[in-house]
Amino acid sequence: MDLPGLLTEVRNQLGIQTDLTQVMLAFALLMGRVLPVVMLTPFLGGESVPSEVKLGLGVMLGLVLYPLLIAQTRDVPVSPLIFIALMLKELFIGLSLTMVVNIIFDAANVAGGLIDVMSGTNQAQLFVPQLGQQVTLFANLNLQLTTVTFLTLNGHHLVIEAFADSLALIRLDQVPQFSSGFWPFFDTVIRISGDMLRIALAIASPVLLATFLTDLALGMINRVAPQVQVFFVAMQIKPAVTIMIMLTAMHLILSRSVEEFGVMFRWLKLAISLLA
Repeated sequence: MDLPGLLTEVRNQLGIQTDLTQVMLAFALLMGRVLPVVMLTPFLGGESVPSEVKLGLGVMLGLVLYPLLIAQTRDVPVSPLIFIALMLKELFIGLSLTMVVNIIFDAANVAGGLIDVMSGTNQAQLFVPQLGQQVTLFANLNLQLTTVTFLTLNGHHLVIEAFADSLALIRLDQVPQFSSGFWPFFDTVIRISGDMLRIALAIASPVLLATFLTDLALGMINRVAPQVQVFFVAMQIKPAVTIMIMLTAMHLILSRSVEEFGVMFRWLKLAISLLA
């Protein structure tokens, strides 16, 4: 028996009524939506994870979500041009949702960069596996803390659940309906980008305030005693103040991060509803 006949026999034995070609095309469209979150999010993949591992994780995640698509499989077109258009649509949806998921991690990275600039530790850099690039000390610390906290709270489960909801609301064989119109969705994307800066400032605010007060005190000392080399003194004091404030306010930073996780998931649900 040749391969097509064998596949037909297996399909009949399993009771599958849909053409295997449509099954494979539906799974490929599902991968177009799922793989961006696996490839680009720090908590599922990252630049340092081999592509084979990320692809395997994406396939496993697709197999978990595929039962939700059984009713849609028969409607998947087999025309090459229509399939390419649908694949581009799935990539757009996957990248859009991944951008929303990444907001808190990008904000943590930006907050760490602000802290390093204010404390004067931005010259020291470390390699971050999740980003695949060199970042400053406190940017690395904030990103690692945010990632560990997110995984500890099972946030990745909620992300997978949100993607499952998107499969039910935005069918594979249809383009996004933009129920509220095009502009509300893109306005939401713009607001999410601005929200990232707000989150970054909120996370970095304890250290920013402490370093500002340190600079203010050193400036007053310089006015009273000009012979004191406050620039060189600040190079020793500001990193110590930053470390002390980070240790003291760590619980506040983690609590604020947990609150922002909720904001991120609300943005994610809003983006899915606007696309549907």
